[in-house]
Amino acid sequence: MSQNQASHKFLVYVVAYEAEQHLFDLFERIPYELFNRSDFHFLVSDDASSDNGPVVLKEWLEAHEIHNVTILKNRVNQGYGGNQKIGFRVAVDNGYSCLILLHGDGQYSPELLPEFARVWSESQPDVILGSRMHSVKSAREGGMPYYKLLGNRILTAYQNRMTGWELSEYHTGYRAYATKFLANVPFEINTNDFHFDTEILLQAAHVNARVQEINIPTFYGDEVCRVSGFKYAWNVFSATLQYKMHQLGMLCSLKLRNLSTGRYRDKTQAGYSSHALALQLLKQREAKQVLDIGCGPGHIAARCEQAGMQVTGIDCASPLPGSMTDFHIANLEFDELPVSISNYDVVLLMDVIEHLADPEAFLLGIRNQAHDRLPEAAERAASEAGSVEIDSQFNSNSDTGQSDNAEQQPSLPVFIISTPNIAFVAVRINLLLGRFNYAERGILDITHKRLFTRKSLLQMLRDCGYEIERVRGVGVPFAAVMPGRTGKCLGWIANLFAKIWPSLFAFQLLVECRPRPGVKDVLRTAIRIHELSQVIYGETVEAAQAEKR
Repeated sequence: MSQNQASHKFLVYVVAYEAEQHLFDLFERIPYELFNRSDFHFLVSDDASSDNGPVVLKEWLEAHEIHNVTILKNRVNQGYGGNQKIGFRVAVDNGYSCLILLHGDGQYSPELLPEFARVWSESQPDVILGSRMHSVKSAREGGMPYYKLLGNRILTAYQNRMTGWELSEYHTGYRAYATKFLANVPFEINTNDFHFDTEILLQAAHVNARVQEINIPTFYGDEVCRVSGFKYAWNVFSATLQYKMHQLGMLCSLKLRNLSTGRYRDKTQAGYSSHALALQLLKQREAKQVLDIGCGPGHIAARCEQAGMQVTGIDCASPLPGSMTDFHIANLEFDELPVSISNYDVVLLMDVIEHLADPEAFLLGIRNQAHDRLPEAAERAASEAGSVEIDSQFNSNSDTGQSDNAEQQPSLPVFIISTPNIAFVAVRINLLLGRFNYAERGILDITHKRLFTRKSLLQMLRDCGYEIERVRGVGVPFAAVMPGRTGKCLGWIANLFAKIWPSLFAFQLLVECRPRPGVKDVLRTAIRIHELSQVIYGETVEAAQAEKR
């Protein structure tokens, strides 16, 4: 064994149930070189069997003076999946590098344990699968029944289609797991039934784990099969379907939640998505300076920069390197914006307000803060406008005076805001059927705190002092999750329906609006016709007149 392999610690975990007739033979076949080694340990977990398998094995180990084997017997049967969880927890908590799963009934060849250890030591994949389906001929020669061979092939093809993998077999019980992988998936909430093996592979697919297959022989002997074929097939089918629905954002599984490293996908190139539409609006408005509040990884910012715009991003976590000109870290729930929106042409709030506990206070704060932080030149112009004498204010036409004052009013940027439409037709139907299923993303993203219909969104914006310029309904972004012609076609249809009836068929709402002057700004720019000597706002009339003399 190589020096590199010896530097790792392997736990061979043997799951056993009513295996008295097989445990003895299994350990007789294990390569003797693996016994009494410091880098290998065997843990046998008998799942509350009624036989004497653990005692028989103990006597054999004592007779052969083997000391790197531990035998446990559960007081209560945990089920096939539940029994595996025990070994996984031991491996993670006790510093093992890799766990190799071996069945106690002898169906899988223990002679291949050194091969599993070698393969893992050389490439250290997250999962190693011992595949019996590399050859139909080999599987049949090993005694695999036709119905099991056919069922294995059908389910494997279905799961490959759903996960995007190209495995030869998902349903082998001979496998190895890196403990780093096990430590990062919530295996303890997986099923205790036989499709536990499927659920942990789906978790591996969800985190883009590295999976490697090695060919193993097939052997069916006199062991008792305790798996109900139809029940197992149905459980595998439904678990895989739930995985795919979670991937598409249609539901949220606790077994997969918060595992994905790519939570925020790049939707800028997905036709008819809110991000693609926002980019079109920015180009139509010929924006030069863009403030992206809640910029995330910076997918939109990067496309803006490529188009010649300068983008400043604000978020609680850093974006991808080089995606924007400037970036500030801020918690939108508690911190004031570190910049003034009056310095920008357009402000983006893409999929942000639904994540805030109090979006009304946030929008009001932005609006008032903008006027509190007007550039110095604008402040001076506003002050001079307020200090003009009465005669000079009214010698000219009244309308002209109002026009001049409007020109002195500093313009504020357009806001482009997107948020999910909680009144989307699919949500309504699910509510009618008594379902309200959260998901990892989408309308019912489990992190969303506030949800809006088209009517409630526009009412909130008006109440917060924003002038609505345009509202668009955005269809389901099929192209973001279904690449190719099918996604584009479905996206076009969804977008058409969203235009026709946005309150019902819009998946998201996209609003262009502009903040009206706040109370402080109106007071600052008001014409001072008459005021007492005390300071009301800014300098007094007397002080201004004395300064002019």
